[in-house]
Formats: sequence, structure tokens, C-alpha cells
Amino acid sequence: MMLFTPESAVFTMPLILKAHQIADQFRQQQSNPQKAKQVYLNTLAVLAVQSYLSWFGIETDLAASDSWNGAMQALADTADLVIRHRGKLECRPVLPGAESCDVPPEVRSDRLGYVAVQFNQELSEATLLGFVPAMTGSEIALQQLRSLDELLDYLHLTEQAESSIQPVQLRPWLQGVVEMGWQTIDQLLGQPQAAWSFRSGEQLQELDLPTTRGKLIDLELMADDAPLALVVGLLPVDESSMDIWVRLFPTGNQTCLPPELELLVLDEAGVAVMQAQSRNTEIIQLKFKGMLGEKFSIQIISGTQSITETFVL
Repeated sequence: MMLFTPESAVFTMPLILKAHQIADQFRQQQSNPQKAKQVYLNTLAVLAVQSYLSWFGIETDLAASDSWNGAMQALADTADLVIRHRGKLECRPVLPGAESCDVPPEVRSDRLGYVAVQFNQELSEATLLGFVPAMTGSEIALQQLRSLDELLDYLHLTEQAESSIQPVQLRPWLQGVVEMGWQTIDQLLGQPQAAWSFRSGEQLQELDLPTTRGKLIDLELMADDAPLALVVGLLPVDESSMDIWVRLFPTGNQTCLPPELELLVLDEAGVAVMQAQSRNTEIIQLKFKGMLGEKFSIQIISGTQSITETFVL
């Protein structure tokens, strides 16, 4: 039973089998039983926070985190999660019945903040209790945690302060003005590194919209290391709105997208408002309407990898 409930609702999620499998793989690399248990719990805590943040459009990089490095796991009690363009967030496990969260000396600096993640007795659920932006001692009292809403605001503020990435302006596309990296479908199909199969090329041409642009997305998910193709199509409805199509295609010699690949549309607050998932399908497509001046993002997620493109109408 959880002893602490902040003013703003906590967030509880199931710990799926895949999370336990990853944690067990790391655990088996440790010969010391106490260290093995520590690594197991740290891994579950990191995965819980990573999963939570992904739903709000916050990009993470597990591979760049010390908690995903076997050597660093052995040397330090670390449960860090790299937030892209910002820094590291420490995800500290909390056992059932605890009233505080221990923070080891090696992770009391060089962190954006500290998130407390409490497990139930069976390790079947994880509850994100809240966070603190900085450490002043060796432990965090759970009643001192700030809400998860504040965590999201805090991370979005650090993103605005540290990231210089500008959103893609869509209205100029209608006059043929396109940012670097976005190309016409003919240009994409003509790239040797794309080399779509004939079937995929037909599907791209079938968009048949007045304004369609595409971009290669490299998440290293395909068997032949071929990138994915993200295609955005625009169709003005009136002076203040337009219909928007988003499609995701495989490239190279692949005829299907990787299983469990997700395509999300996020609103200006970073909340997912539309979602589609690949189950070895040939394409994923989402269609929606946007208003003049509206900002939205498209996020592609597969396992621990994600990439986000932000747009303004």
C-alpha cells in the first residue's frame, strides 16, 4: 500500500513483461546478488519514467544513459535517464511502505531532477510519486515531492531554454518554400539510399495532394539499416484551416514497418491526441484538421527510441 499521495494525482502503470526481461538481462551481468537486485530495480524505475515521458512528447535516450551501460551499472548506483537536448533525470526506486527515497552520493549532482518511482510488492506496477529539481541531502522525503504536473512543466521549460530547434512552418509549403531536409516525393524516390520497393513507391504517389513533402527518419530499426520515410500532405480547407495527412513508410528492401512502431500526433502541450501502431503493416497513416497558427508535433516511437518533428500552421 502506498503511504504517500501528493496533492496532484500520482501516475501508476503496469510493469510489462518486456520491462522485466530487460531488467533481468542487466541483472544477470552482475555477480554480486545485492548489486544485481539494485540494477534490476533501477532498470524498472528508468523504464517506467521513460514510458511516462514518451506520452508527453519528451524525447529520451536510453542508450546514452549510464543506467544502460553495464560497466557503469557495476561501478555506481545509477538510475539516470537522458532527456535529449537537456540532461539527465534520475529515476530512484522506492520500495513498498517507504517514506523516503535514498539518493547515493554519485548521483547527487549533474541531474535535471529526481523522480521517485514506487513499486508494489509483486513488482507488477510502478507509481511515479513526484520529483524534486535538486538534492540537499542523502534522501528525499516523499512528502517533499513536487507533482508530476510540475515535472512536465519543468522539463518543457528546460527544453525551451536549452533547445534551439525551430518548428517546421507549413504554410510556406503551399508556395513551394520548404525547410532543409524536407523534399518532394520525386526527390525522395530518386535517392539511392532510399531505394523503395516498387510497391512503396506507388503508395507514396497515391497521396495525390496539392502539397506533399517527405523526410527520411533514421531510427536504425530496419533489418538493412534503411531509414523510415515520414510523409506529410496538406490540403487547404478554407483560409483558416487545412487537412493534414501523416504517413510512415518502410524503405530499402523492407515491405513492412517494424512491429510495435507507434506514430503519434501531439498537441501544443505535448499531449498525444492521435495514435497509430504498426503490427507488421505496410504503412501507418493519421489524418486530422489544423487551424491557422496551431502548433503540433509528430512523434515516432519504437521501444526505447523516439524522434519528434514539430510543426506550425
